[in-house]
Amino acid sequence: MTNFKTIKEIILFSTVILYSHFGSFAQSGNRELNVAERLKNYFDTYAPEKTYLQFDKPYYAAGDTIYFKAYVTEGERHQLSGLNEVLYVDLINPENNIDQSIKLLLNEGVSWGDFALPDSLTEGNYCVRAYTQWMRNRGETDFFARSIPIGFLLKNQAKESKANQPTPESNNKADIQFFPEGGSLVTGINTKVAFKAIGTNGLVINVRGVVLDNDNKEVCSFSSAHLGMGYFLLIPAYGQTYKAKVTFGDGTQEVVDLPKQEISGISLSVNNDQGSRVSFIIEANAAWFNVNKNKDFLLVIYSGGKAITYPFKQDAHIITLDLERRLLQTGVATVTLFSPEGEPLCERLFFVQNNDQLGLHIEADTTTFKKRGGMNLVFDAKDKADSSVTGHFSVSVTDETKVPVDENNERNILTDLLLSSSLTSYVEQPNYYFNNSDEDAFKNLDILMLTQGYRTFEWRKILDTSSAPLAYQHEAGLEINGNVTNLFGKPVSNGSVTLIPANHGPVLSTISDSKGLFHFTNLIFTDTTHLVLSAVNSSRRNTTKLTYFQDSNIPEIIINPLYARQLPKYSTISVYLKNARKVQDDYMIYGPGKGKMLKPVILRGIKRDDQYRTQSLAGAGFADQVMHAGEIEQIGGQLSTSLIGRLRGVGFINGMPYLMSPPSATSLVANSYSPMLIILDGSKMPLGDAFNIDGIPTSQVETVEVLKYAGESIYGVEGANGVLIITTKQGEARGRGVSSLGVLPIAPMGFYKARTFYSPKYDHTNVHSQPPDLRSSIYWNPEIETGKDGKASFDYFNADGTGTYKVTIEGIDTNGNIGRLVYRYKVE
Repeated sequence: MTNFKTIKEIILFSTVILYSHFGSFAQSGNRELNVAERLKNYFDTYAPEKTYLQFDKPYYAAGDTIYFKAYVTEGERHQLSGLNEVLYVDLINPENNIDQSIKLLLNEGVSWGDFALPDSLTEGNYCVRAYTQWMRNRGETDFFARSIPIGFLLKNQAKESKANQPTPESNNKADIQFFPEGGSLVTGINTKVAFKAIGTNGLVINVRGVVLDNDNKEVCSFSSAHLGMGYFLLIPAYGQTYKAKVTFGDGTQEVVDLPKQEISGISLSVNNDQGSRVSFIIEANAAWFNVNKNKDFLLVIYSGGKAITYPFKQDAHIITLDLERRLLQTGVATVTLFSPEGEPLCERLFFVQNNDQLGLHIEADTTTFKKRGGMNLVFDAKDKADSSVTGHFSVSVTDETKVPVDENNERNILTDLLLSSSLTSYVEQPNYYFNNSDEDAFKNLDILMLTQGYRTFEWRKILDTSSAPLAYQHEAGLEINGNVTNLFGKPVSNGSVTLIPANHGPVLSTISDSKGLFHFTNLIFTDTTHLVLSAVNSSRRNTTKLTYFQDSNIPEIIINPLYARQLPKYSTISVYLKNARKVQDDYMIYGPGKGKMLKPVILRGIKRDDQYRTQSLAGAGFADQVMHAGEIEQIGGQLSTSLIGRLRGVGFINGMPYLMSPPSATSLVANSYSPMLIILDGSKMPLGDAFNIDGIPTSQVETVEVLKYAGESIYGVEGANGVLIITTKQGEARGRGVSSLGVLPIAPMGFYKARTFYSPKYDHTNVHSQPPDLRSSIYWNPEIETGKDGKASFDYFNADGTGTYKVTIEGIDTNGNIGRLVYRYKVE
């Protein structure tokens, strides 16, 4: 055996890549530089991001609101993104369709939002997906996806529970896979072989079995240690093939072939005991060593956005390399062995556990906790050096008697950023590995590493010298895109496109390119905003056709079915649903709808035309005249043609409306009057040649209203010459790829403005008042920043429920250190 110096003594750190060069290894040094440079170029190009969402609770009922906080980090370094970016968050229903979608503007890598769930929502297993456009360059590798169980408030809880109980799984078609450490079974080398058994429902199941050789002689036995996973040791004998006779929990059996052994090969194993060092053992069998003796090999250890490269000569059958654990970052790491030709031979994942998370501490201002009692909690955050840190944190408080949870099944900021986000396969009970600090949990975590694939990168992609251009870029704001063509469908280049916002916002202009495409980028506006696109060709004529592309590039919904299946036991969520039903019943007694239902009273009189949708500041029913879609489309043609002679007291010159004076006049003389103010979908249109109502197809108009004389005063001086209010249709007419001539009203979805979580306040005058306070979510605050002293505080009031309340604080400091704290207190 040849023992080298510990790696820490011969490594030079850099920001991303760690190089080590040796004069006698000139050739291997070049190869090392090649692999390291390609790895660096890969991350320089893709700069992967991760996103994590903390929710106010783990499951919901129809009619609830899902509150969440979003963190977006720079990959495995966990540094909060310094970019102002757009985060897309979707609520996906059990049929894999998007029920709701919002856009959030990230500020320093954080934002927050919510989804209000309708009372009529179908119960089932929903999914919340979150991503940035930049993440799409790596497919869905970096997307966030979380299963969210949503129950319906049925009165017959027994019937509901029976209907939602999981179907008992059948093990007779279960699957088991075997994973030799390092990737291969090698003749003569004692190898750790991990296994993972999967049931017919896609979740792990426990198994036991024996390994048999060619002569059906038992070589060894095995049984799962945790969640259907375990391992056994095997020394492959020359000429032998092996199979496993597996026995599942119901007694059924199956015979499975083990991977074939390599007659000439090399293995890579990791000793990741909880000491201060990690050892990497490279072992070659005799056949391999005789051919590759003294050849140059390369070991690459990748952890937390950094790579450590170590070249060595295979001058012994077994070579052991040691690395100080403190040089690695907590989380999933990978070690890869490269051949003299630069091809990856063996790879192994291992988990690094250092004490480099934030230390969070919380203190309450009282030792007695009462119903409806005021709470003042102060917490402080410190790094591993015990120094105070500033950072972003989110806090949720729940009544655990109403929101019980299996802690091992919890997904949180530690399980997501340190574990699940680096692995390709679904991880069951991820918090088990963080919630338990005993030796068994650590060993089971190492078995998990042996059975998983690495999501962060593939060497095949890194070593590929060909590079395709990136399809997606960072978004600093929202975009409005479309194209301009002439009446015959040919692209209009150098056309002038104007974007006119509501509420006196700035008017923006751009020029269409050679393909007629136009883009307005880095826009910042909230909620659904009414805008108008207007286009003229290079000759300033508006004989153009505008097409607006709305949300035409939504990523395909590819949700791992396990995210929809792995749910809390129904007995757990049923406790929450019973309380939610009680809240609903009390609302009917004490809420705004309380009281007796009166018999309807019929009032007869003149029917008022006020039952229509309008963007008028005066509201529906206050116009001097209204024309509806059916009337407008009777004439057809240009909009002014349809309206002229039918709007009383309004005339048109070149598509511009004028209020005639006296009202009985039948003609106008150009320039004798000022045109009326035009309001299109709530936006004030510019006067003159910049806008012409004939660019709006009559088929897209829902109503036209006329305000004159007293009615126009609501628009001030601008409405002195009368106001023409045009409201266009909603629905398909405003859908994706909608087109119009010259002028196109649009209503794009802006950045979402999050709701404020309701938290009641009690004092001595209402502490015993009705209605009863049955809240299960006691408090939610998505954004609490610690000061330079590392401290922050928050206040709220308890509900009427007694028992254990759970306070969960999660967050990231400015240096990328993550932290989580669970604090409990008992209300009596």
